[in-house]
Amino acid sequence: MAKEILGGIEDPGRIFPTQSATGGAKEGLSSPTQSFASFMNKPAASPMETAGKSSIISPFGLMQGQAPAAAMPTMDTLMAQVNSVNSTIGDINSQMNTPNLKLKASTKYLVKSKLNEANDNLRSFNTKIGAEVPGAPDPGKFHGPLGKFFAYLTDGQAQMEQAKQQLQNLKDKGTNISPTDFLLIQTKMNKAQQLLEFTSVLLSNAVSDIKQLMQVQF
Repeated sequence: MAKEILGGIEDPGRIFPTQSATGGAKEGLSSPTQSFASFMNKPAASPMETAGKSSIISPFGLMQGQAPAAAMPTMDTLMAQVNSVNSTIGDINSQMNTPNLKLKASTKYLVKSKLNEANDNLRSFNTKIGAEVPGAPDPGKFHGPLGKFFAYLTDGQAQMEQAKQQLQNLKDKGTNISPTDFLLIQTKMNKAQQLLEFTSVLLSNAVSDIKQLMQVQF
């Protein structure tokens, strides 16, 4: 029966392994186990070999002074941030002065919380750069349902005015700030900026709702 199946094959023992596309026999290929083992045994690249492949500097690297000069924050960098924060406060002030602006209780709570936290970060920023820290204005001087918010905004503007003066003084004197201190200072400013921008978005939505309502009525 075996002879009938083999048919015309004269000698089954002479059958060669199937050739691969490149002409090599399958038995010549490395097994998956061998390939994986060789990969695992390959030594990892050293930090020196990977140096220069990425320009991203970690916060710890910045604190140790590993960042290139172009990436290091400067007095001009901080001054630009102060001006940006001051501009955002001005935008919020304009939004607050929108006629017939009414805020939901939940929005009022968020705005108060964000402005208060932003001012805390601005005070901390001034303290770290050695600037004068103005006291919070008397809320009783601001009238109306949104008076307390205007008090927060006035406080923030006062903090930024002192910050600008101190940064200019430090720049004129050529005072150097360590990378570690620069990082801490920028962290405070970045946090305040994020809080104020979030507040501006909240108010922008409220102002948009008022404008839509006015268009429907007229």
